[in-house]
Amino acid sequence: MTTTANRPDVRQRTSGRPAGGASRSRAALIAAGVVVVIVFAILAIVGITGRGGQALSATSTGPDGAAALVSVLRQHGIEVVEAPTLAEARSAAADDPSSTTVLAYDPGPYLTPSQWKRLAGSASRTVVVQPDAGALDALAPGTTIRGDLAGTLSPGCDLPALRKTREITGSGTGYTTTDSSAVRCLSAGTSASYGLVQVSRDGGEHTTTILGASGALTNSSITDDDNAAFALTLLGQTDRLVWYLPSVDDLPNGSGSFASLTPGWVTPSVVLLAAAALAAAFWRGRRLGPLVVENLPVVVRSTETMEGRARLYERGENRRHALDQLRIGTLGRLAALLGLGRAAGVDEVVLRTADLIGADPRQLRHVLVDADPQDDRHLLALSDSLRDLEGAVARAVRPR
Repeated sequence: MTTTANRPDVRQRTSGRPAGGASRSRAALIAAGVVVVIVFAILAIVGITGRGGQALSATSTGPDGAAALVSVLRQHGIEVVEAPTLAEARSAAADDPSSTTVLAYDPGPYLTPSQWKRLAGSASRTVVVQPDAGALDALAPGTTIRGDLAGTLSPGCDLPALRKTREITGSGTGYTTTDSSAVRCLSAGTSASYGLVQVSRDGGEHTTTILGASGALTNSSITDDDNAAFALTLLGQTDRLVWYLPSVDDLPNGSGSFASLTPGWVTPSVVLLAAAALAAAFWRGRRLGPLVVENLPVVVRSTETMEGRARLYERGENRRHALDQLRIGTLGRLAALLGLGRAAGVDEVVLRTADLIGADPRQLRHVLVDADPQDDRHLLALSDSLRDLEGAVARAVRPR
């Protein structure tokens, strides 16, 4: 049974709804969900095979990219060479290893320990951003991962890249090392976790810098604190910088393309499923039949609902709940008469009402909130007080 509480005699009806509307809505939602899944699958595939939005990409202008840093390095005369593969990175560094710095960031990870060793031997300076355990074993034995970095970091060492810096924003990964000859910088408070660890080999001819504070290089943080000075000094000590982000093309087995990493039946199956999903979306998304008008033959008077609820309260002797329902309605109407919003509190309504009609706020609060009816007579008296209070406020705000 449908009720209407605001009008005494209303015939319920619905017009302009299509037949089978619930089924159509569910079908539309399913079709929309399928389309969303397909879109995310395509984005995932593009993310695997593409490099446009990769973190610390030299061409990415997103928050995690490094286009701002690369642009400033080039303005300072540093030749920045982007290398998409290990072979190209080594080839770019082979022209003048003593004047070349190689920056490598491999979140994949794609490189093996032997590949890391070949990369580190191709230039005099190698900066590895947030390496994993396998890369650490190959590049800096004795160095391990020690939690995450956050907030600001102090230099704590005399490396040239940190001599003119006081603090940097060092979100990223912390490292610790047992190598007594390693230089530890960017301490994260009192813990033995560092945002930069540098080791030397071959009598100091080659240095490998483990940079955990990768946040200092990103577009979103490069202007914070002394991040810009730190990044420019760290990566600008040589005339050439090879910017290398490993990809699937560096995997040792196969060509590294998406097709080569999956069985031959995967790509045709994905295409077929996508076509079927799009066809189902168009099919189920069409209108299901003409509009219809449905008449409901039941007429319910609003007074019946009111009387029914009153009898329930009376049968349960729940006078407090019945009075609270009256109070809620009275407070809402008082707030409207006083020009207060719906979010106005009880105390605000009480004080404004007391000022308007010159009544005692405590007495008003007793009627509107605190009073607990002891019997039916008391309940009627309190309901009359609410009616009289509302009438007094209405007369007080009525223009003369």
